[in-house]
Amino acid sequence: MLEEISRSLSLWLPGVSIMFALTFASGFFSGSETAMFSLTRDDLQTFRSGSPSEKHVVQLLGDPSRLLTAILFWNLVVNLSYFAVSVVVSRRLILHGYDSAGWLFSLLGVVSIILFGEVIPKSVSVVFPRPICRLIVWPLLVSIRSLDRILPVLTMMTRGLQRGFWPNLEEESLIDAEDLEKAVDLSTQSSEMIAHERSILHHILDLSEMAIEEVMRPRGTYVTVNEPTIWKDLGFGTPPGGFAAIVEPGTDQVTGVYWMHGTIYHQAKGLESFRESVVYVPWCAHAARTLSQMRSSLCHVAVVVDEYGQTIGVATQQDLLDTIFTPVPSRARRILQREAILKIGDDKYHLDGLTTLRFLSVHLNIPFDADEEPSVTVAGLLHQHFRRFPEINDEMVWQGWKLRVFDVPGPGRARVLLEPAALPEQSTSEVNS
Repeated sequence: MLEEISRSLSLWLPGVSIMFALTFASGFFSGSETAMFSLTRDDLQTFRSGSPSEKHVVQLLGDPSRLLTAILFWNLVVNLSYFAVSVVVSRRLILHGYDSAGWLFSLLGVVSIILFGEVIPKSVSVVFPRPICRLIVWPLLVSIRSLDRILPVLTMMTRGLQRGFWPNLEEESLIDAEDLEKAVDLSTQSSEMIAHERSILHHILDLSEMAIEEVMRPRGTYVTVNEPTIWKDLGFGTPPGGFAAIVEPGTDQVTGVYWMHGTIYHQAKGLESFRESVVYVPWCAHAARTLSQMRSSLCHVAVVVDEYGQTIGVATQQDLLDTIFTPVPSRARRILQREAILKIGDDKYHLDGLTTLRFLSVHLNIPFDADEEPSVTVAGLLHQHFRRFPEINDEMVWQGWKLRVFDVPGPGRARVLLEPAALPEQSTSEVNS
C-alpha cells in the first residue's frame, strides 16, 4: 500500500493540495456560521462600541437571513468542489492500476471533510465564539458582498419554486390575545401550573394590548445630560433607572442614552463605552412591539414621541421586563421607588398622579377597559376632566370613587386623596338631618 502511494505521488499530489485548500475553506465557513450565531446579546452589546471588526460583526448579524444564506451557499460550493476533485483523483488512481490507493483515498477524503471541515471547526467555534468572530469577519464580509448580486436571483428562484409546487400555501390565521388568555385560564385548572406562572403568562399577553405610554417614564422623571459630559456630571454614581438620557441642548429631545445598568465605570474608557443608540416609537405603540424592536436593534431604551415628534418619555427594557415578572406591576413604584398608593384609613388612600388607571383598577378590584378610557394615569384623568393642570382642592368622581387633589409638587404632578364617593341617597339624608 505504501509503495502504491509513493509511486502514484504525481497522480494524487495536485488533487490533494486542492482538497487541502477546500477543506480549510469548508472549515472556515462552518466555523463562521457557528461562531456568529453563538454570540449572545451581551456579546453584541459589547461589540457595538468595540473595534471596527467587532462593529462589522454586529452589522452582519443585523441581517441574519443574508448572512446565513451566503455562508451556506459558499459552504455548499466548497464541499461540492471538494468531492468533485476527490472523485477525479480516485478515478485517476484506479485507471492507472492503483486500486487499493484509489479506494483508500476515497475513504480518507470523506473522513477528512467531515472531521476537519465540519466537526472540529464547529466545536472550536462554540467554545471561543468572540475571538473567532474577530478573526473571520473581514474575509466573511468580502465573501458575502461578492454574493450580493446573486442573492436577488436566488430569492426569485425560491419564490418561483414555491409558487410552482405550493400554489395554495396559505398563512395561518393569527390567534387573538383574548383566545390565548382563555387558553391559559383553562390550562391552569390543573395543578401543573402555579399561580405565579399564570400571572406571568397573562402579563406577557397584556403587552400586546398595552400601549407603551402606560409603561414609559414621563419626561422629567429621568436624568438628562448634554454631550459632552463627564462622570462627575452624573454624581459619580449610576443614575436612577440605570441610565442617563442624552438630550439636545435647550430641548427635551432624546438622541441617545448612557446605559449603566449592571455595569462598572472604567476611567480609561470613560462614559462613551456606555453610550447606546435608541429606537423611537409613537405613544400608541404596543408594549410588545416596542420590546421586540428594542431587542432586534440591540438597545435598552425606546424614546416615546407624540404626534408632533416631541419626546414625551422613555421606556427601558428593564421596565418592560418588570411589567412581565412583577406580580402587580406599577410604573409609579418604579419611578418613585416607593409605593404609589398608601392606605390611610378605611377605604381611604393617598396616591400619586403617576399611578396608572390600570394599576389603580386592579388595586380597587374594579373593571378597566383601556379602549374606553382615554386617559392613562390619574394625573391624565384629572387633566382630561378639568381641561387644565390639576390644582389643589380639585375634585372629581371616577368609577364610584372621589378624587381630591391635596398637593401639587410640580407642573403636571399631583397627589390625590381617594375615597368612596357618597351615594345620592346618603347625601340627601345628610342634608335633611
